[in-house]
Amino acid sequence: MKRRHRISAIIIWILILVFIALALILLSIKLRQSSQPKIVPEIDNRDISRTERRIEEARPEQQGQQKRQEHKVRVAIVIDDIGYDDRIFRKFVGLGIPLTFSVLPGERFSTPIAKEARLLNYEVMLHLPMEPHHPLRKPGNGTLLTTMSHDEMIRLLSKDIEAVPYIVGVNNHMGSLLTENRAVMNILLEEIHKKGLFFLDSKTSPDSVAYETARSMGIRSGRRDVFLDNNRDIEYIKGQIDKVIKMAKKNGEATAIGHPRPETVTALREKIPDFKKEGIELVPVSEILE
Repeated sequence: MKRRHRISAIIIWILILVFIALALILLSIKLRQSSQPKIVPEIDNRDISRTERRIEEARPEQQGQQKRQEHKVRVAIVIDDIGYDDRIFRKFVGLGIPLTFSVLPGERFSTPIAKEARLLNYEVMLHLPMEPHHPLRKPGNGTLLTTMSHDEMIRLLSKDIEAVPYIVGVNNHMGSLLTENRAVMNILLEEIHKKGLFFLDSKTSPDSVAYETARSMGIRSGRRDVFLDNNRDIEYIKGQIDKVIKMAKKNGEATAIGHPRPETVTALREKIPDFKKEGIELVPVSEILE
């Protein structure tokens, strides 16, 4: 009898130990799963939402909704000077918003970044180096100068365009001097137009004629409204983002330009909820050109 009780007690203890082991295994699996970062295909989600919006706009029974969407406030954010560093590019990608990347020609990471951006369905532009007023400022590889002949300009422009794959448009890198020269801009914009590209005037000079020249030539074009990060202080950048939001709500849209800086990534990450709260749609720059 005592032996039978002993066996029963052993069986009960074995069962208890089995249950404890199972509980520990399940707990371990749960903890492992919760500690892994969730990979959210934010780019794909964005593309799906665009497709759904287009379908909804096509439905006759939703014409009222279409009219409301036509008046939705929109903001485009362009990140200039891409090509020096692929790590900062990926930090911007990690924000999960439809940025437009403007890539410099001939830099170390220019081509691979342009290809990766295209693969991730981001809009890619050529950040075209142009002559500035200040002679000590060097725009870098492939800089267009006012002293070049017509043929030299076309040849170098074509080389710069070919240097960055998958571009849909062009904006000027520096160029405070060159964009004030209507004759030169006519030459460059005519070639840009032939290539089927749009033009965004970065407005590095208040006397730039680039935008109005492009408009007069029938080129899809736009101009920068706000520079986000001339000052690298995060609070300053956040204030500039607030300025973009205010301008967009007043005018229906706005275009901002930022640069590949960690402070800009941080400020944008903190301010993304503000765009949503204000009912502002972030879009590629091509969607708000005239």
